[in-house]
Amino acid sequence: MMTGNFKIFVLITGLLFFGLKSHAQKNPTDTNYLKQAVKYSEFFDFLQYDKNMLEWYQIDAIAPFFEKLKKSNKEKVVILHIGDSHIQSDIGTGITRAMLQQIFGFGGRGIVFPYQAAGTHSAFDYFAQSHGVWSASKNVELKPKMNIGISGITVFTTDSTAGFKLIFRKHYYSIQPDFKRIRIYCHKGKESFDAKIKAGGTNTWVDADCHSDSLPYVEVILPKASDTLTLVVNKTSPEQKYFECYGIEIQSVANSGIQYISVGINGAGYHSFFNQNLTSTQLKAVKPDLVIFDLGINDFFRGTFNYQYIMSSINKSIALFRESAPNAVFMLPNAQDIYYRGRNITNCKDYSMLTRLLSKEQNVVLYDYYNISGGPQSMLNWAKNGLSQRDRCHLSYKGYKVKGELYCNALLNSYIAYLSRYPDSLLVFNDHIDTTNFGNWVINKSTYYNRQEVAATDKIENYKNQTGGIKTSGQGTGQYYIVRSGDNLSTIAKRYGVTVSDLQKWNNLSSTRINAGQKLLVSKTAVKNTTTQNTTVQNTSTQQTSSGSKKVVYTIKSGDNLGSIAAKYKVSVDDIKKWNGLTSSNIVAGKTLVIYTAGTAQKTSTQTTTQQQTTQTQSNKLGTVHIVKSGESLWSIAKKYNTTVDKIKKDNKMTSDNLNVGQKLSIK
Repeated sequence: MMTGNFKIFVLITGLLFFGLKSHAQKNPTDTNYLKQAVKYSEFFDFLQYDKNMLEWYQIDAIAPFFEKLKKSNKEKVVILHIGDSHIQSDIGTGITRAMLQQIFGFGGRGIVFPYQAAGTHSAFDYFAQSHGVWSASKNVELKPKMNIGISGITVFTTDSTAGFKLIFRKHYYSIQPDFKRIRIYCHKGKESFDAKIKAGGTNTWVDADCHSDSLPYVEVILPKASDTLTLVVNKTSPEQKYFECYGIEIQSVANSGIQYISVGINGAGYHSFFNQNLTSTQLKAVKPDLVIFDLGINDFFRGTFNYQYIMSSINKSIALFRESAPNAVFMLPNAQDIYYRGRNITNCKDYSMLTRLLSKEQNVVLYDYYNISGGPQSMLNWAKNGLSQRDRCHLSYKGYKVKGELYCNALLNSYIAYLSRYPDSLLVFNDHIDTTNFGNWVINKSTYYNRQEVAATDKIENYKNQTGGIKTSGQGTGQYYIVRSGDNLSTIAKRYGVTVSDLQKWNNLSSTRINAGQKLLVSKTAVKNTTTQNTTVQNTSTQQTSSGSKKVVYTIKSGDNLGSIAAKYKVSVDDIKKWNGLTSSNIVAGKTLVIYTAGTAQKTSTQTTTQQQTTQTQSNKLGTVHIVKSGESLWSIAKKYNTTVDKIKKDNKMTSDNLNVGQKLSIK
């Protein structure tokens, strides 16, 4: 979490299950076997074991991952766990990885990195050695000087004699006999050095040609798996000038089991994603089935908790990853209680609330680790039991082991519930905040803040028109607006079809400066039947503005896209994006859009007939053609059309479950 060196104290003890070797894989849908696999090495009375589950508001937020997990004995399942210093050490995630692989099979060690060449510490189960001259760059830098991918870190050399070695500690059994597939993520092109790689215990060097092609990695198959990997750069032509490495991925050759990839950088936060220019390309290669965003505390622990900035960062991160990994399930854990320089960071509770709200709005999985781990000031209990380091922020080895077990068992408990009763929603801590009051809660707690090029306007536009904002006097004397953080007179005037001069005159303003919370008269004529909340009737609600145009609050339906909505209301896609502060065309079913139509705009329809059909599906004599949109999976599409994944694959001659946005599927 904190920048600076994070010391890892590795306790080697015979109690570790890492000493267990690979065994025959069990049936991944056997609930009796899975229940027996839910184990804890110790119990602490301040932890909420009985509520240790993942949560979701809609089943399709988690179902694609669990459906994939059911086939883990036949098809590899990839989990990508992204975080900060807690993840760079990899102790907790290493525990989770080992437990899941013991149950579902060994699909690979994941992405590793020569951290020593970058001047920082490695994960707990291996260390690195390097020779030659290397330089490095990380995603926490204000302006990284190198390309950066999903590992968040890069090493670079112009030394044609340079190389590094990765040495895995044998007593952790991180490397299994089938882990022979190696992918070197590096810059590829005629100016890049090639490389050679060798497994320990052999004299055979395998060439890795870093020529230019469409893949972001060079793949080699080693003659044997080994706990030592040696890579040296190999200059094979005068044109080659340098070697830039983003990480090494270690996979099993067999297409089964769990591959658990954990990547983290000390001090990283959601803002760090915006420094990773290679994330999209590498995500398409990794193809994760589950992405865990295990970070966020570095975005607020040093100062004021800025709700709008953090929410905007998370929303943009989810959109970035969804675009490149459309078949993935996304999980938002929150941070446990911590201290910083002796002060309890009470905003961890606010962050817990915000992740719950966002998980509903974005239809992603929530892991309320803040409350599971004990809630407010629980770090004192962790410290008392030897589970934290002296800073009461990072954990001890024993503490990370507890955390890793909690993460694994939360997934198992929820998977067992899914197999047993298929709950439409699973909510354990839903009583903590009323998620229907999302907009008002965020607005009341927000302050103006804009950094790391996260636009101030990219905040909560979709929520501003759900709660609060517009008020009337009750006597028909005018319409009022409560100023939100980031507003200015120009945007408010445009929103209500008036001029800045009108607003200044009606509100006795001598300048254009306004403050959050300020009440402004925005129309001399009150809007009839307007309350403190806009009412959504089925798909839309309308409101007449003073200029004669209509303000429509449209609730997005499954299958909608901005193009079809724009066509329906005879406006442009750019207008909709501008009115709602959208930076991309990605939209989510259930959320709302504000649309300003001309006075002659079509009337609101409450019918659920063919008028509600969009360009997402097209009918013909052979059946229905479905156009894949961001976030969809074969499972969710099959459910929508009351068919099966296998039938869709058969009808479309598909050999895998992978989909591309815009792809057309025949549904018969």
